[in-house]
Amino acid sequence: MRVVALLALAAGPAGCKGIDDLVPVIAPTQVCAPSREEMVACTLDGDTFQVAECGGESVRLLGVSAPEIAHDPEPAECWGDNAADWADERLTGRTVRLEFDAECTDLYGRTLAWVWIEGDELDPIYDDLVDLGGLGLLEDGGFDVLFNEYIIRAGQADVYDEAFEDVRYFERMELAAAAAQAEGRGLWSECGG
Repeated sequence: MRVVALLALAAGPAGCKGIDDLVPVIAPTQVCAPSREEMVACTLDGDTFQVAECGGESVRLLGVSAPEIAHDPEPAECWGDNAADWADERLTGRTVRLEFDAECTDLYGRTLAWVWIEGDELDPIYDDLVDLGGLGLLEDGGFDVLFNEYIIRAGQADVYDEAFEDVRYFERMELAAAAAQAEGRGLWSECGG
């Protein structure tokens, strides 16, 4: 009898909303694989790189659409070479943490990942992050930044938005693109975006 009374109290008075109605339960994003660390061997363009060795596994930045580099017979898009060079300077030779979302590969067989990079105040990336309002900076003087967000916030790429709203960091990516555009960074100042 006592248990029934406690359950009735927990449910609340008749007509009142239960706790699940007041605080909706959001299921965690299903991930297709556990996170792992890899060394970036080389970049292919602004949003794709290879790990372990050039010619190895290709990784595509989730949620990022960098302008295309030249692919015969098509010329490079505006800012395509700039974005590719920018990504190469910041990724090649660096150990990164790959974090996954619901889908692990795209239709070309590339690994789809959220890419995290870490460093300290001596890392050249640190100054970029300070300039970007402290993006990814930690209290201990280091940083742990989502590269996908960083490349967009720096104006080197835009958000890949084709059926993209369901992925984990969509809102962060949208905010980064809006800030880069408002500040006229990178492609936003040079490509008529």
